[in-house]
Amino acid sequence: MNREQFAGYSDWRLPTLEEAMSLMEPTKKNGYTYIDPLFDIKQSPIWTSDGYSASRAWVVDFDYGHCDDDTAPYANYSSLSGYYYCVRAVR
Repeated sequence: MNREQFAGYSDWRLPTLEEAMSLMEPTKKNGYTYIDPLFDIKQSPIWTSDGYSASRAWVVDFDYGHCDDDTAPYANYSSLSGYYYCVRAVR
């Protein structure tokens, strides 16, 4: 995104855990996710820039309404590591 200057900006980054959790709603919206329907419901869980440990990161999961480390078992997702995470860039 930065290299391509998405939307005219080159200072995109991952959100902190606090920033990502600030989007979390106390109840499910439209019966699906714990985030305002303004956001794409397919983008969960998302990476954060905060480390959980030396080799793990915090992720925020709007489907289940919580945050966890990046080894949490998301059975509906797959990737090379066995899990699928999205990026919701901020600036």
